[in-house]
Amino acid sequence: MDSVPLTAQVQQCHGLLTSAPRTSLQIARSLLAAPALPTSIEIGAVGCLGAALRSQGHLDQTMDLPDRLLAAAARADATAEDQLRAHSIAAHLLLWRGDHGQALELTNRFLEESVRQRDVQGQIGALMQIAMIRGDAMGDAQGALTYLQKATALSEHLRRPPNPGDLILYYNFGYALLQMQRLEEANTAFSRAEAIGTRVGGQDLFLHRIVSHRAEIQRLRGQLPAAEAGLRRALAWQAAQDPQGQVVTLQRLARLTLDQAGAEAARPLAEQAQEQAERGHFSDEVRGGLDLLGDIHTLLGNREQALQYARQARDIDRARSKGETLNQLAKLQATAERSIHPADIHAMQDLDRVRVLRNGALIALLVVASIATFVVLRMRRQRHHLALLSSTDRVTGLINRREAEQLLAAERAKGGADQRSVVMLLEVDAFKALNERHGEAAGDAVLRAVAQCLRRHCDSHDRIARWGGASFLVVRHDTAAPAAQALASHLRAAIERLVVDIGPAQHLTLTATIGMAPLPLFAHAPDALDDSLRAADRALQSARRSGHNAWAMLWGEDAGRDVDLYSLLHDPAKAMASGWLSLAGSRPMAWLPPRPEPARTPVDQDVQTGTGHPR
Repeated sequence: MDSVPLTAQVQQCHGLLTSAPRTSLQIARSLLAAPALPTSIEIGAVGCLGAALRSQGHLDQTMDLPDRLLAAAARADATAEDQLRAHSIAAHLLLWRGDHGQALELTNRFLEESVRQRDVQGQIGALMQIAMIRGDAMGDAQGALTYLQKATALSEHLRRPPNPGDLILYYNFGYALLQMQRLEEANTAFSRAEAIGTRVGGQDLFLHRIVSHRAEIQRLRGQLPAAEAGLRRALAWQAAQDPQGQVVTLQRLARLTLDQAGAEAARPLAEQAQEQAERGHFSDEVRGGLDLLGDIHTLLGNREQALQYARQARDIDRARSKGETLNQLAKLQATAERSIHPADIHAMQDLDRVRVLRNGALIALLVVASIATFVVLRMRRQRHHLALLSSTDRVTGLINRREAEQLLAAERAKGGADQRSVVMLLEVDAFKALNERHGEAAGDAVLRAVAQCLRRHCDSHDRIARWGGASFLVVRHDTAAPAAQALASHLRAAIERLVVDIGPAQHLTLTATIGMAPLPLFAHAPDALDDSLRAADRALQSARRSGHNAWAMLWGEDAGRDVDLYSLLHDPAKAMASGWLSLAGSRPMAWLPPRPEPARTPVDQDVQTGTGHPR
């Protein structure tokens, strides 16, 4: 490398981060061993070293790098571009090690500078940084998606060929969608990233991670053999080059093993993944691993161990939501919303300055229009508030039953004739006893916690409603039976991990029972929401009778289309034997019809009316 110019060495170092990160590490260390490096070279080499160390799980060796970058940016020969790059890289390193406050401060600095200089690429970088803070540091995939969408809109307005930065952007966009289980959209974003990666070359790290993500999509859709093949293919490369990606793939393989072979077989994979995540300081993967281990120990019957994992996860979530961090993030987001407009990109590229309004009469007209607009908006807000009161459940903030029925009717009217939805009725177990023992305030806290849990673990397109009492409705459109079963398992386990604080040193843990059926009940049949709800309720009854904390599913088959609903639901086991229904459950279900009340003898009747002799 001695004969290669320093700039080329820095470029090679960064270029190999996504194909041979260990080689990048060697190049960066070799560069930084040289005395008196030019400022721009030192910033590039330190950035490459930090990224390579983090990718190999050596975050503890990056502690002095942010200070070194900031010192280089403060030198007299540092250009504005050097300063921007140094602040951006330092912010990433600080974020990775959990110093969110300073990371946000630096992000705000380079966002304002890139806005001032009309540097669109810098603005895209700042938006991605905000998304990273919301997604990785705070576990908020929906919040991350908002800023990734804005970044992709900016990127699509730029007049240039795709580059590795676009690959990272679409990759992160797809990953956020995957976390929210918006599977089709995630697949589309990964295809875009894959196409860019294939075109620019040298992007093995991202391409193998996409293989793992596609396998996860297959797992969520119930395509387990294909999912396992994809995960093992990704793992073969990641084991040597990508420790962080390996952790995620191992966790997914553990989930798949849990589905196929049970908790005992999945446990070693989950523990191996957690150990590697903790050793590499991969904070988001550590948090995800706690949920996985909690699920496994719950299924193994290790209640105390599962509760311990839930508490650790809750502590991480609380640490992510510290007030000052949220305040800084809110200011940063306000700057991004106020200053970055994708529609103005062509103007910023073509014009040296932005024209401003100077006409006093026009300004006066705008003031009058603003006042009128304020009055109109205020009236609209009042009407909107009244509409919300009539359609929203007061305790949970979810839509109520009446609103859910109206929305479902409208949505199904727009849907395709071949699409089937899944209707889930989810009921909090032993809620009445809980309410009587701890009081209504505790009951409301439980309902709010379950509502938040459903929002967090469902897709943004899912319909979630408070159905009444301790019951909730979840509807997912265009869903097959295996995917519906995976969602039910996911929601049941998520509620079981909840720890609800109801007072000083008082907390409750919960379980829930789920019954589900398709809408329409039979493929290619007219929608009848009432029929699907009755079928879901029948499945819920069976899950209750099997001991609660379970899910059961009743799925209409073509042969049963002309059979009356009573014959189907009275004895589902008989209906399944006739080929009219498919039945499934998280454990063996009691599908037998309800026992009839015993017939009363004449003596019983006399005793009841007081005329007979008690036996």
